[in-house]
Amino acid sequence: MTAPVPPTPYAANSKDTGSFGWSVLGFFIPIVGLILWLVWKNDRPKDSIKSRNGFIAGIIFGVVISIIMSVVSAMLFSAYLP
Repeated sequence: MTAPVPPTPYAANSKDTGSFGWSVLGFFIPIVGLILWLVWKNDRPKDSIKSRNGFIAGIIFGVVISIIMSVVSAMLFSAYLP
């Protein structure tokens, strides 16, 4: 006699592959990564984690680029002041 297997918190979904493509999409279009994470977090957990990771990476990259551009533009602007 075998012990019963406890049910998983979500139904097994054959579409839940955890593809790297969701990270890429979330990176280049962060709002889509956020929306996909919110929609899929219960039904497709692997895909939702990938889209969330892409979203976070895209936001961090955007903030870092903004800071770098601000510093560079401030340096260029100060070089032209009398």
